[in-house]
Amino acid sequence: MRLELESLDNESEFARVYQPNELSLEESDMQLIEPAEVRGRARRKGEQVELAGSLSAKVETLCARCLKPVAVPIATEFKERFVAAVSWRSEEQHELASEDLDLAVFDGQSIDLDQLMREEILLATPSQVLCSEDCRGLCPTCGVDLNVKTCDCHSRQVDSRWEKLKDLRF
Repeated sequence: MRLELESLDNESEFARVYQPNELSLEESDMQLIEPAEVRGRARRKGEQVELAGSLSAKVETLCARCLKPVAVPIATEFKERFVAAVSWRSEEQHELASEDLDLAVFDGQSIDLDQLMREEILLATPSQVLCSEDCRGLCPTCGVDLNVKTCDCHSRQVDSRWEKLKDLRF
């Protein structure tokens, strides 16, 4: 979805429901499993456009320990300011202040809401998702899921770098 600058009033509302196959999260191991809803306001101030709203979605990603699929609900608020790239190109140097951290550049004609929603979903998803707090993960030697089955790889194998420590006597 693109928000055209020409069609925006001083303050406009927008809403969109993305079906799971409409919003691709290409760079990650996650995918939408339920429709994602976005609602917000676009406020135009001269050359700048402020977007503020909320996003709710449910994504599926892999458990960081056992690689099982895990459903993660996402509910986040966003606020982003856009400024036309042309106005920034004319300045030789521009020092960013703390209030510029939510500043993005656009072509001056339209804002790609799809790209913004991808970024918001990726930022709202925890960096390490676990299927459960007590997930035991996979055995690093044989690869068995330790939540389902046990193996004796750890009891049989000792790292060769620590072998000499067995000979120490106190």
